[in-house]
Amino acid sequence: MLINANEEIVKLRLPELLKEYDCCKCETCVSDMMAIALNNIKPAYVNTEEGMLFKRINSMLPQKNTDIEIEILRAINLVSGHPKHEERFEKKEA
Repeated sequence: MLINANEEIVKLRLPELLKEYDCCKCETCVSDMMAIALNNIKPAYVNTEEGMLFKRINSMLPQKNTDIEIEILRAINLVSGHPKHEERFEKKEA
């Protein structure tokens, strides 16, 4: 099975970081945040449990962890400032 290890890391860290924000946490917004963050993080594909373990350990390195968190925080700020679901809702009302 082929897995983007950075995707797994973002899935773990995004909910933790969102606790610090007063913003929409609906499925649409969280999915948008995840997509934006992942599009700005280099993929790290692995196909074994050992590879996944190595990537998780590597993500604990201060610089790697900071780089991933910066992209997640950028995504949170972008989406919370311009949530798509409001646009969809406004179009339905018009």
